[in-house]
Amino acid sequence: MKIGIKIGLWVVVAVLSFLVYQSIAGKIEFEEQTHDRRSAVIQNLKDIRTAQMAYKSVNDRYAKDFEQLLDFVKHDSFPMIKAEGMVPDTMSESQAVLLGLVTRDTSYVSVKDSIFSPRYLRDHLMAFYIDSLPYIPFGNGVKFDFNAGFVEKGKVRVSVFAVFAAFEHVYRGIDTSNEAIDLGEGLQVGSMEDPSTSGNWGE
Repeated sequence: MKIGIKIGLWVVVAVLSFLVYQSIAGKIEFEEQTHDRRSAVIQNLKDIRTAQMAYKSVNDRYAKDFEQLLDFVKHDSFPMIKAEGMVPDTMSESQAVLLGLVTRDTSYVSVKDSIFSPRYLRDHLMAFYIDSLPYIPFGNGVKFDFNAGFVEKGKVRVSVFAVFAAFEHVYRGIDTSNEAIDLGEGLQVGSMEDPSTSGNWGE
């Protein structure tokens, strides 16, 4: 009888140990999966912010939607002005140009090649495709929520934008039922209330 009890206890201990191991392993796997997905989504949000800031530098406002933003990145260009010659201390550059002491040469570089250069993309987690920018990574074709407009700040009308991805799309296919996660919340860059371009992930 005592031997049977001991065997039974060992079986219970073994089962409990296995269940604890499974629980810990499952938690680790969940944390790795959610971390990887958050990182991919944050990278996309940073890329969208980069494109929006480039758009604003040319147009004095943010793009109103992804169609307008992508058209700008893919087809527009930045002027690059190169000046040659020396400007005397006694005159401005424009005066030196008029006198022929300085020459200016204007060339153009595409927006895409300028802001998404190989150096910028070097540390990307995933391959970069400009046409994939509107879509939430792992979201099964769901697009980011995109908003842009103007707000009044100190009697000044300022351009704002906000791009958002809900966790229900970010974590699609991952079991979150046992985790304290509000799937209606998510990751966002920008704000429709303030002229902020920060992300809500604690940067």
